[in-house]
Amino acid sequence: MELNVANMELDTPPIRSISQLVDQLGQQVEAYRLSRDLKQADLAKRAGISRSTLIRLEAGKGGTVETLVRVLRALEIDDRLANLLPAAALSPLDPMSETGRRRQRVRDRKTDSAPWTWGDEPGQ
Repeated sequence: MELNVANMELDTPPIRSISQLVDQLGQQVEAYRLSRDLKQADLAKRAGISRSTLIRLEAGKGGTVETLVRVLRALEIDDRLANLLPAAALSPLDPMSETGRRRQRVRDRKTDSAPWTWGDEPGQ
């Protein structure tokens, strides 16, 4: 049995636009608010924002990170923000990991003059 890798398709989710992601996030905020039987005015007051700001957030019409954090805190789910990004742990493949220090910046990588090869290419 032969495995034809060239014709294999990966199950990757479709790439959504920023506006689609913002819309979905707003819908999730609205659904969570409704599941807690909270009126927009009540949640906005708890979050320290205006009702119109909450309406824009739920409609996917924008907002700030601070607004989102305020709303999540008012909904008592701000602890979920910790799961938003994976931990930036040091990698055993990263030479900086050997020092045990956290990276503070990214530098351009040094490139060799000749590209890397396997060594079994024709003409070698």
